[in-house]
Amino acid sequence: MKVSVENLGPIRYAEFETGKLTIICGLNNSGKTYVTYALYGFLQFWQSMYHIKIEKEVIKELKENGVCKIPLSRYTDKSQEIISDACEKYRETLPSVFSAHGKLFEGSSFKITVNPCDVVPLNDEVSLGFKPSSSKIAGLLFHKEKNEKEITATLFTENTKGEIPDNSITYYLSQVIKEVVFNCVFPSVFIASTERTGISVFRKELNSTRSRLFEQIFDTDAKRNYLINHTFDYALPVERNINFSRDLESVSKKESFLVKDHKEILDFFTDILGGDFQVATNSGLYFLPSKKDVKLTMGESSSSVRSLLEIGFYLKHEAQENDLLIIDEPELNLHPENQRKVARLIASLINCGISVFITTHSDYILRELSNLILLNKKTPHIVQLAEREGYSQRELIRASDIKIYAAKEGNDLIQTLVPTVVDEESGILSSCFDDTIDTMNRIQDEIFFGG
Repeated sequence: MKVSVENLGPIRYAEFETGKLTIICGLNNSGKTYVTYALYGFLQFWQSMYHIKIEKEVIKELKENGVCKIPLSRYTDKSQEIISDACEKYRETLPSVFSAHGKLFEGSSFKITVNPCDVVPLNDEVSLGFKPSSSKIAGLLFHKEKNEKEITATLFTENTKGEIPDNSITYYLSQVIKEVVFNCVFPSVFIASTERTGISVFRKELNSTRSRLFEQIFDTDAKRNYLINHTFDYALPVERNINFSRDLESVSKKESFLVKDHKEILDFFTDILGGDFQVATNSGLYFLPSKKDVKLTMGESSSSVRSLLEIGFYLKHEAQENDLLIIDEPELNLHPENQRKVARLIASLINCGISVFITTHSDYILRELSNLILLNKKTPHIVQLAEREGYSQRELIRASDIKIYAAKEGNDLIQTLVPTVVDEESGILSSCFDDTIDTMNRIQDEIFFGG
């Protein structure tokens, strides 16, 4: 998908296209986090707050007959119209997404464009049931047969004339359409913000009651109005990290698809972490360093351990295929060697079906990703080199998998996102950090040889 933003923080206008791995780099205060938070905010808005307009005749037929068949083409044919409507409604909520004054976003715009060919409904069989709170309703069932191009909606009530609010049908049917028709375009998303290190220490003290109540609001228009008229104490991604951190006890009871299908990736993450996390029955959270008989609280653990906490719990307990994982500065508090390993971890994730979006200041991460592209060749020398240096096939990536942008002034001197060249022969041709490195090398050369 292609994302366009205008007058968003320092960014005057920018377009970027997402890939299996999307990277935004650049100087501080150049707009990287604005773009990242805006994308995350939209995906959250789409999943939980936006509802697709359902035709009145569909609702009428379902209420009168108890069953209704809905062709998927009704929504695939106007997919861009639906997405544009969602973007326009989302734009009104930007102040709350960023927890900032509304005047900062008066001229802002956020648009997503998709290729109609990319809007491909699920072929699998899908059955989703809902039980609204109304006492007259036994439930709603939505079913799609494998390879079929329509959804059958069935209304079960205590009597055939049972009343059901139109907004209930609209809400649930909209959720089903988003799941069946648009899931390939807008994935489930998890974000690790740069505030994750502090959150891991103060997770019990941070109060997210308001966010929890907000999630329980049924009416999506009420949610949107709440976002338009109120701001959170923190930006939305930080609020979500707080909620996730507070719920680690319940999160730890789940199991991601990586546990069963890609345990080697979790083992590699444990190597980066240098140990493992443990959730105790008394709601305590500890870090167990490898090969050491010690148990550390988050306050006693290193900053690198705290920065990896939420990412680790996501990978082990939440991650599902086709997710989007957003990491703001994955290099946070990590030694250069571990930054290289994080690049290899990211490559492994995109190869097993998780898309990744990162912002970074790390030349080590970009260079290692470039190596992973260049090592993905089958010449004897390259194969031997990769084996000698300990690279596995699951870490090697293609240039076409990566989209990289630098936040800086473009040719017209406005702050924008400038695409970086990535190809199979040269790897990543990024100049994000070259100027700084060249300056340091020049000064050092002058020190040693200038006399």
